[in-house]
Amino acid sequence: MRVVGDADRRVFRLAAAVGEDGIRLERPAPFELGRPVDVRFVLPDATEVLSLRAEVAPAEDDGEGEHGGRELTFVAAPSEARQAIHRYVAARLGLPTPLG
Repeated sequence: MRVVGDADRRVFRLAAAVGEDGIRLERPAPFELGRPVDVRFVLPDATEVLSLRAEVAPAEDDGEGEHGGRELTFVAAPSEARQAIHRYVAARLGLPTPLG
């Protein structure tokens, strides 16, 4: 991920969880809370790179966010990206998928 408007400020993090609304990271991203970031990732068993805008937010156990945040909340994610993430999560959880 990288800070919007600052290509030199970028980091790599492993995701602990992904959902239609955002990503939870294994370790905090060292960016200010509320900071917009560009996130690029590929879902397992997929080939398409998802490139989404997100904001850094604290997880419950991140304290006051002095070390950044582990939650990345998607901002205006395209419906195609949300649908791809939804299909991935449903498949991982063994949930039925709608017909059609």
